[in-house]
Amino acid sequence: MKITLGIPTNRQIKARTVESLLNLVAYSKHDFHVCVASEGYTVAENRNYIVVQALNNNSEYILFVDDDMTFPADTLEKLLSTGKRIVGVLSNSRMLPLTPTVVPVDKIEESLFECKEVGGGVLLIDTKVFNEVERPWFAFETHPSGMTSVGEDAMFCAAARKVGIGVWCEPTIKVLHIGDYAY
Repeated sequence: MKITLGIPTNRQIKARTVESLLNLVAYSKHDFHVCVASEGYTVAENRNYIVVQALNNNSEYILFVDDDMTFPADTLEKLLSTGKRIVGVLSNSRMLPLTPTVVPVDKIEESLFECKEVGGGVLLIDTKVFNEVERPWFAFETHPSGMTSVGEDAMFCAAARKVGIGVWCEPTIKVLHIGDYAY
């Protein structure tokens, strides 16, 4: 199976993220295409660029990994085993108090659950989804003040749900969001 490992970044990739990625590649037996998108001004532009690269190289899935995440080597296999077209992980934003990057349909569960939104930090997407969701796939919604009011990952999830594609979270995968400390 061909999978694009997409790393959207406009800063340096954390060493612990690189270690997680290398362990994932060593653990998995897939055909990987690595796309580090560093030219876009925003993470949304970088995610859209990664999607185009994945479609152009006929990848079946994209595994988005933000430049500040750590995760176990078997993360991809666990996400694939869910059979879901869009599935992410339960992580926290890089701020206190800790706030999950998922918005569940009902409530956060201890096993696979459906979401309204799931963060893009570690996110697996079947590339066929991008034929059903309108472009731009990733975009921000801004407040009149110019501040971001809805992130690119939440906007993508809303667009996918609008066309009937479920968004899921696999909460058993231990991920950390690297900041001043790991959140």
